[in-house]
Amino acid sequence: MNWDELDYWNSGEWQVIQEKLDDLDGQGRLLCPQRQHIFRALDHTPMASVRVAIIGQDPYPSLRHATGIAFSIPKSERDYPPTLRNIYSEYCSDLHYPYPSNGSLEKWVKQGVLLWNVFPICCVGESLSCHWDEWTFLTKEIVERLDQRDIPVVFILLGNYARDYSRYIRESDVIECSHPSPRGAKFSFFGSRIFSTANGKLVEAGVEPINWRLDHGERRDSDRL
Repeated sequence: MNWDELDYWNSGEWQVIQEKLDDLDGQGRLLCPQRQHIFRALDHTPMASVRVAIIGQDPYPSLRHATGIAFSIPKSERDYPPTLRNIYSEYCSDLHYPYPSNGSLEKWVKQGVLLWNVFPICCVGESLSCHWDEWTFLTKEIVERLDQRDIPVVFILLGNYARDYSRYIRESDVIECSHPSPRGAKFSFFGSRIFSTANGKLVEAGVEPINWRLDHGERRDSDRL
């Protein structure tokens, strides 16, 4: 099965979402990410390739940062959002790799890491602005379809919105912790070792682990501030 075969695309919920998006367009509201990139994470991570699904809350509320791939920013963007800085802090602590030189997480995506937000859009400058119930039907089906595959998947659920979907996971390993945002990271994200833990679970299941190592060496320490 592919993402374009999800039942959601033929549902009333998806029709409502499209109407709401049209309304925002009509009002001249700008979306993060841009409308044509909302499902970029699905486009770049075929269902059959997924080994790890990292699920967060909603996108960065900046057009400079939101790419349609959760937590990832354009490779050319030098200003890291605080949430990404916290992810990189845990990445360095857990894996003992150097601090990454850019904010793109597409190296993970190419290995079958689905980076998805429960609510895949927000309005520019307004976090939590598109927490529409109709989105939850899509995330639920994504989680259930991955969980039902023969190939093991590790779910990493970040924050309460994502953790709510653990109830739909029956067969797969689940890692839960707080969201890596500045407000949430201190509760259970820091020290969670999500990267090495996920790889350990993949190895136990007989699946090749993820090579989490990102580009490094070009970014000055002062750029992290």
